[in-house]
Amino acid sequence: MTTTITHARVFDGERPTGHTAVRLVDGRIDAAGDDTLLRPGDEHVDARGGTLLPGLIDAHVHLLPGAPRQALTFGVTTLLDMFSKPDTVREALAAGPAGADVRSSSVGATAPGGHPSLMYAPFPYVTGPQDAGRFVADRLAEGATHLKVLYDDGSSGGPMPLPSLDVPTIAALTEAAHAAGLLVAAHVSTARAAVDLLPTGVDVLAHIPFDALSGPRIEAIAAAGVAVISTLSIADGFPGNSLLAEPALAARLGPAWRAVLERQQQRWLPPRLPDFGAARVNARLLHEAGVPVLAGTDAPNPGTVPGASLHRELGHLVSVGFSPTAALTAATARTADVFGLADRGRIRPGLRADLVLVVGRPDEDIAATRQVTAVWKQGVRADLAGYVGSADERAGLAALRAQTEKVIAAVRDRLGIGL
Repeated sequence: MTTTITHARVFDGERPTGHTAVRLVDGRIDAAGDDTLLRPGDEHVDARGGTLLPGLIDAHVHLLPGAPRQALTFGVTTLLDMFSKPDTVREALAAGPAGADVRSSSVGATAPGGHPSLMYAPFPYVTGPQDAGRFVADRLAEGATHLKVLYDDGSSGGPMPLPSLDVPTIAALTEAAHAAGLLVAAHVSTARAAVDLLPTGVDVLAHIPFDALSGPRIEAIAAAGVAVISTLSIADGFPGNSLLAEPALAARLGPAWRAVLERQQQRWLPPRLPDFGAARVNARLLHEAGVPVLAGTDAPNPGTVPGASLHRELGHLVSVGFSPTAALTAATARTADVFGLADRGRIRPGLRADLVLVVGRPDEDIAATRQVTAVWKQGVRADLAGYVGSADERAGLAALRAQTEKVIAAVRDRLGIGL
């Protein structure tokens, strides 16, 4: 199949180019240039008034049934899964051309009873450094493309302290993962935890810390060469923030997902909420220090939706001080570079034909990414309307409901309160 897109502005993953046309042949980008690329017999797409972007990459998700298909309708062509059970990963990989490409850690490494046991138990735990080799080998056998490790330094002050891996165990896991060719992404929530793990050699911090990063800690993170995934969209599940406030996104969610978000806005919340203001400042400071910040959402946390929330994440990045161009790069070329996805994240000949066409100029006004008009995955144009009301949507919402009920029951049991 050959498709030529003409009369477009082309953002190549790092900057706007002078190109106005891109030709797609057999799932790859054949050429980028001017409108003379169009040949007789090509499927022709006139993109007048629009900007062509590389397919977006969400650097931090957890899979639901149907999530790859939903994400693709919002222009997210690659999902980096940061903890899902093997059966869910296999189902996601089976989505084929109809869904976003998935790269997964499979089961993450955590201590017995540690986060995220409330949501996903039972799954294999890690009890100490002696388990590292076997744990990594088992994840490789499940098809993992990176390793997720979870660490809590005990200072987060949450309502339910949970067991955590210690630093020597994470060091052993990182050594085993690197020996197997896997990158390591580490869950942390505090500034102290982030710095604790730097000597272990982890490659990515899976969240920007929720408490303030001091100057020396910013410098230490920058010097270590680690990347950090933003996940500012977690705030959208708390009062004062909602994806439903974005008409261009909310209109395309469909009534079932809109109802879920409305219910989540009314859910029980602990008296002490995360300091999202500190995380926002941290994002700016890390970016200014040259730390690679990758756009990720942590969907489907409350208030977030696969695909749709990445557009909110881009808006959050711009609101804290990123230029629109830098935000777009955080969801395309930079994430591809950090995770070794050399075949995507840019619009260049020879790379995958993963593309998204939006109305307007998102490199000048990031809100333009929300106006998605066409998406291609490996040169195949996606059905932007087919997910809403589908069996995939029903399966995803049923899984999310079951997961939520499991967490609520566990919280009730542990805290001894009525929710």
